[in-house]
Amino acid sequence: MGFTVFSLTALLIIGTLLNSISPMLFAAAEPEGLNSRLRHAISLYGEPKYAGHFKHFDYVNPAAPKGGELKQGVTGHFDSLVPYIDRGTAAAGSHMMYDTLLARSWDEPLSKYGLIAERIELAPDNTWAAFYINPSARFHDGHPVTAHDVKFSFDLLREKGSTFYKQFYQDVEKVEVTGNNRVLFVFRHSNNRELPLILGQMPILPKHYWTTRDFSSPGMEVPVSSGPYKPVKIEPGRSITFSRVENYWGKDLPVNRGRYNFDRIQYEYYRNSHVLLEALQKGEYDLKTISDPRVWHDQIRDESLKKNQLIRSSLSNHNPQTLTITYNARRTHLSDPRVREALGYAVEFDWINRHLFHGMYQRADSVFAGTELGASGKPSEQETELLLSWKTEIPEQALAQAWIPPGDETGMTRRDRKRKALSLLQQSGWTINNNQLVNRNGEPLELEILLSSSEQERIFIPVQKTLESMGIRLNIRTVDAAQYVERVRNQDFDMVMYTFPHTPSPGTEQASLWGSSTVNQHGSRNIAGIRLKSIDSLTEKIPRANSREELLTLIKSLDRIILWNHYVLPLWYQPHWLVIHKQQLKYPKNPAPYALDLSTWWYQKTDK
Repeated sequence: MGFTVFSLTALLIIGTLLNSISPMLFAAAEPEGLNSRLRHAISLYGEPKYAGHFKHFDYVNPAAPKGGELKQGVTGHFDSLVPYIDRGTAAAGSHMMYDTLLARSWDEPLSKYGLIAERIELAPDNTWAAFYINPSARFHDGHPVTAHDVKFSFDLLREKGSTFYKQFYQDVEKVEVTGNNRVLFVFRHSNNRELPLILGQMPILPKHYWTTRDFSSPGMEVPVSSGPYKPVKIEPGRSITFSRVENYWGKDLPVNRGRYNFDRIQYEYYRNSHVLLEALQKGEYDLKTISDPRVWHDQIRDESLKKNQLIRSSLSNHNPQTLTITYNARRTHLSDPRVREALGYAVEFDWINRHLFHGMYQRADSVFAGTELGASGKPSEQETELLLSWKTEIPEQALAQAWIPPGDETGMTRRDRKRKALSLLQQSGWTINNNQLVNRNGEPLELEILLSSSEQERIFIPVQKTLESMGIRLNIRTVDAAQYVERVRNQDFDMVMYTFPHTPSPGTEQASLWGSSTVNQHGSRNIAGIRLKSIDSLTEKIPRANSREELLTLIKSLDRIILWNHYVLPLWYQPHWLVIHKQQLKYPKNPAPYALDLSTWWYQKTDK
């Protein structure tokens, strides 16, 4: 998946992403070999952008020099080198150790190209897929990667990996090794048209190593792997350094040309975001993405940047991620959508954006804000037809108008916001008693917002005061990264600031984010605790979409149901990646539009 940069919250989640296959689906530029079903690449809709025998992705610099070091700073700690389980905290960068069957291109909505699997064979009716392993593929200990390793990896991830994988692979009926370099996946049905792509992103683990070890337990033993980097220095919880594998088997593949250019990549761990920022300005590490515009404007000192040869870069983001307040609907006090809606009226976006963030954020009115995936305006005829099937799970106005964030209605004053919120709370059974909201049992409405950074606290101080004026007590609770991760995994929270990661082509992963099948399981990615038949139905249909247009209809309908039930309050998104980095760090002239792919950057001593 490359060096895609997300927020801490988003890193909790690993997401990405096929009914009968039409002649156009999965089409390569031309038939290859004697069997026209063999492909060098697969795409969800239409043809992959890059034909067979392509040299490199367009968003890389194929002449990028190798060498130098990239040092990054992160907060928290780590106690594991395996990022595919729900226990422990994996070290930053640990994904660089592992190769997958296919590699994704970040200038297409969803296409994948040969990596460990050099060719893909697909059933015309989408009932199976076979992957042909590149005979050159090797683990770092010299053992060849075989079809047996692929089957072993699938079984291991489904049995002992994160809850995510159990749901992700549920449409696979069986896996068979049909030759040393060919593995066959047989599907339960033909409806999931993205399933071959999902399997393509599977990390391949060595059977000869993991057979005698407990995959489900975190640990610091360096595992055998096959990726472009491997750890060479580990200070548990403090720092980890990866070295580029000089004899990396895949370094000359088209998907890797112009990538993985740094000789060493190091991650230094700091106590909190404040210390992390100060360390940057002292030149202790080389690169940081800035998600907070206030930091970009007010806390980055130009004299410190100049002194330490640091510069600012702003890169266009065509796949922005929406930051939300996510409510845990499992909680009794938050099970009523009217309560969740009422809480939204206490969040005054315009004031927060203007006073805290220099007006740099764009207001989000969708889980997929800033992209074509987000619902906007009135529902289309196709959306309306879908939504009419679930009239009991959405309010009537959802069929006739766009969802508007609470309080963003035209001409609404602060007094109006408070009046509307109290009306909703009264409708859901809450009444004022001695300046405090209580329910029919006399229990007060007291909630906690769980945060992972003290920098986020200032956002909720005015919200806290507004809620207090309505008789609601909001406790602001900030914990370290490890506690935050574990409490979210255990569903031990009322509200969190959460970014739901998505790609330009959402698919099967939407069921894990919103579906009811894993809602009460440890590590469930259904953070909001949603249990709606409409959502389950839509997330089942999304991977079966026969066209991009149908996919957009399904995604927008999903978006509307989530929003009108107020499971989340979309806050804002940023249409650019803001990056502080050393002058010596360079990036391609035409960066990938859908990811901040640091694997395409390089170190250059002097400008050329």
